[in-house]
Amino acid sequence: MNLFLNNVSLFFRRFPQLADFLGIKESDLFENSKIGGNPNKEFLLSDSEIEVLPSKQNGVFTAKYKNKYLHSLYNPIREAQQSIANAQKSNPNATFAAFFGFGLGFSVISYAEQFPQNPIIIVEPNPKAFFTSLLYADWSTVFAHKNVVIALASGADVVVSLIEKFGGLEKCAIIENKIQTMHAETYFYALNSQIERNKNKDEINNATFKRFSQIWKRNIQRNSKFIKSLPKEKIACVKDYEDSFKDKRFLILAAGPTLSQILPKLSELKGKIPIIAVDTALRSCLSVGVEPDFIVICDPQYYAYKHIAGLSSPSSVLITELASYPPVFRFNCKKIVLCASNCPLENEKLGFDKSFIDKDRKRGILSSGGSVSTTAWDFARVCGAKEIYFAGLDLGFPMKETHIRGSTFEESVHASSNALNSSETLNVAALFGANMIYDIDYDGNKILTDNRMKMFAWWFESMATRFPQIKSHSLSSKSLKIPGFVVSSISDL
Repeated sequence: MNLFLNNVSLFFRRFPQLADFLGIKESDLFENSKIGGNPNKEFLLSDSEIEVLPSKQNGVFTAKYKNKYLHSLYNPIREAQQSIANAQKSNPNATFAAFFGFGLGFSVISYAEQFPQNPIIIVEPNPKAFFTSLLYADWSTVFAHKNVVIALASGADVVVSLIEKFGGLEKCAIIENKIQTMHAETYFYALNSQIERNKNKDEINNATFKRFSQIWKRNIQRNSKFIKSLPKEKIACVKDYEDSFKDKRFLILAAGPTLSQILPKLSELKGKIPIIAVDTALRSCLSVGVEPDFIVICDPQYYAYKHIAGLSSPSSVLITELASYPPVFRFNCKKIVLCASNCPLENEKLGFDKSFIDKDRKRGILSSGGSVSTTAWDFARVCGAKEIYFAGLDLGFPMKETHIRGSTFEESVHASSNALNSSETLNVAALFGANMIYDIDYDGNKILTDNRMKMFAWWFESMATRFPQIKSHSLSSKSLKIPGFVVSSISDL
């Protein structure tokens, strides 16, 4: 108990800003808010999540996750020291270390003792895992370390920027035990994927810029000219919607197969809850006679516009950005709301001056997790949402289906099919053309998905951790399980 009390005291003394970011006070970590009392289990991993037991090394604990030891049963300290030695050996030029997960913390503590001058980055998406470790190991050396950063519940982009700040990957010893990251496998997969991309970021960025820069520039110039011709009441900014629906529930419609479950009830929900439809779900929404309150489309390419081409929703507000395909701005809607562009406007080759860029940024930034559904979630957050319900956010292929029936994707498949390439053949190509893997849905059953959609799931998981005051729901238990989301029925909604 004294160990936990001392660790907690040192943590709050050293990292008050991190505590503020997590929204906790020192007294919160103790039952009945009495500092020095029993630890508050609300902030710790449960017995079903981690099993802590004595090791053969006197006075040192080890732990299990899913019946696999996170540390040696015989000598956890020596094992930690060996992992540090191996990491340093693999990168002799390393001047700092990044720990991806850490179990009970022995490797972090050992590194702090061996390298008191080297910066340390500690990465853990689940704050409960960190606070649990304070029960079983003395972290005082770490909290007294000259240069240590604890990245709790931080995005992969934040971690990568920290690594770059301290000297980049060539100077970093990454210390990662796969068993110690199993509890947040999707997060660490996304982090490692981003690190791999970052190794070649200049080459990738240059290739992307070379391929799309002229499209971005042309679209932005045309759209900027067009919006000047619109009446003032027909154009607005995301900034104008901040807390405009404070503490309200939102319903977001994505285009996964399970969207069909809510369509018969959509007319009953219209007017009772703000409805956001992503571009791919609009056709299905209109097919049941419901115009959503908001439509989100933020993609410069023609294929994204095809999802709304030929449609009309005069009572809806369209959320988009300047780089979108120009016909998007001629969509028949009530109003157009602009967010800041995700394109690198500051690149001098695009030719946009500082005043233009500043004006665009002031419109309000919506986070992009790589999917229009993530942008829709972030718009609901900006609006002040208390709860966000998703229909059709499957992030996988429940019942081996790719999209809701009647969507632009499915109609295109039927239109392009022939005797030699049937719609079934084309759907199979979609299913297995993207490195398919199995994961689980909310019922614990297997669901086909791929790494790209798992990264979207990680984005939602990270937002659920970052904004715990916003409760996110899935209206289908057949979708890919997103930690931090709960399953709710349509009747609950």
